[in-house]
Amino acid sequence: MQNKWVIIDEKKTEARLRLFCFPYAGGGSNIYKRWNEYLPDDIELACIELPGRGRRINEPSIRQKDILVGSLKKAIIPYLEEKPFCFFGHSMGALIAYELIQSLNKDEGLLPKYFFPSAHRAPHLNRSTNKKTYDLSDKELIHRLRELDGTPETILNNKELLNLVLPIMRADLQICETYQFSNDNDIIPVPITAFSGINDKNVTVQSIEEWGSLTNRSFEIIKMEGNHFFIHQFEQLIVQQIVEKLELSLV
Repeated sequence: MQNKWVIIDEKKTEARLRLFCFPYAGGGSNIYKRWNEYLPDDIELACIELPGRGRRINEPSIRQKDILVGSLKKAIIPYLEEKPFCFFGHSMGALIAYELIQSLNKDEGLLPKYFFPSAHRAPHLNRSTNKKTYDLSDKELIHRLRELDGTPETILNNKELLNLVLPIMRADLQICETYQFSNDNDIIPVPITAFSGINDKNVTVQSIEEWGSLTNRSFEIIKMEGNHFFIHQFEQLIVQQIVEKLELSLV
């Protein structure tokens, strides 16, 4: 089974659990391509590919959270019914994964065994600024991307690549910057381990600690060296931490 939303490069038919990874704004499934090197044989990696990037580069990006979550839910359900699963999401990926959990729980009675949000404040907290970046001029948006230090200079200095990247970034940033937390959201009965970059200038450790208030199961925060994109510096360490938590939860 394979569809355009879920990319499984290394199929593990005997795996007892499937780890779904959700990308940050502007990212595609390829940001997790090396994780298979660090995962054991009993955990299968499934990477989420959103429209407008990677293998779906010719599709228009989705700019509304509800449309994105609804479409993703429809595509992912067959994979969730096969075997136990857990979610990891970095930055925007954490927000999308959280909203998907809420929708799956309410409408399908499906829940992940574990949730790993990374580099995103707890969603019930307000943004630190009301400034919108998704509607900035191209020049201003490029400057902002340089500040975030997550987009390679080879892209930021290439006009052809920027013509591909900027519309994706605008769509993803619009989802993040117009997000409204619903007071109808349930406390989720899922253990959470959140990852935080101690040098992240955009997301404080304190705002990530607040994820603990959204679950009635165990909560832990793991503080990593590095900035907002520590995920690229410490891939192996992050995967090791995830595997340890999953091994304990599946005993």
